[in-house]
Amino acid sequence: MKRTKLELIDSLGKDGIAFLNYDDENIKTAKIDKKNYTYGTTTKLDYWASDIICNERGSQFVVHCKTGKTIPVKTKLLGKHNIGNIVGAIAVADILGLTEEEIIAGVRFLKPVPHRLELIGREDGSIIIDDAYNSNCTGAKMALDVLSAFSGRKKILVTPGIVDLGDETEKYNRELGKQASKVADYVILVGEKQTQPILKGLNEANFPKEKTYVAKDLKEALEQMKKESNNNTVILLENDLPDNYL
Repeated sequence: MKRTKLELIDSLGKDGIAFLNYDDENIKTAKIDKKNYTYGTTTKLDYWASDIICNERGSQFVVHCKTGKTIPVKTKLLGKHNIGNIVGAIAVADILGLTEEEIIAGVRFLKPVPHRLELIGREDGSIIIDDAYNSNCTGAKMALDVLSAFSGRKKILVTPGIVDLGDETEKYNRELGKQASKVADYVILVGEKQTQPILKGLNEANFPKEKTYVAKDLKEALEQMKKESNNNTVILLENDLPDNYL
């Protein structure tokens, strides 16, 4: 993994510049012999973010630049993980000579990738957080963090669990259940067999059984979702759900 991350840097020519994400321990601990700039969400980097505020409307923060600028930015992108990505993009833009106004405007108009924490309003007034593209453990935790930011709303999780984890599948889905118990008010599991580890995790965390629904398929899950949702509901659709679920 660490070696793979460094292959692009190794391929740079003598005049090449590397931008290094110091939120990633694999990068932070690597020896880099190319000209580089560091970025992330911690201090003492070439580019770093402070005064971070994340909520259901997105994020705002201040980027401190090696060139001496401090740039306040706002984005509609959800989740703290996007902040590091934006700081990296700002680092490149600043070194390339873009103005502060151009950088602020660029960040403001960033759009989410479809099915990656994409916010969708529904006719009944409820909100969907569409994270239905095939997820991983880290991504699922980030999605739950985003769901938790929607204060004052009923929070529903709809998921078939995390797949393609081999022997680790049960372990990580059990942990997903425990994490969900701290955030969701209601959990709809898609698939009676594959979601058993999530159910175990929910039960171990003493999540109310009456707030859990195990659907045999996606159609049944969406029917239950409609019954449980209203204009004060936010629904996280998490992991490996088809494009036509709406």
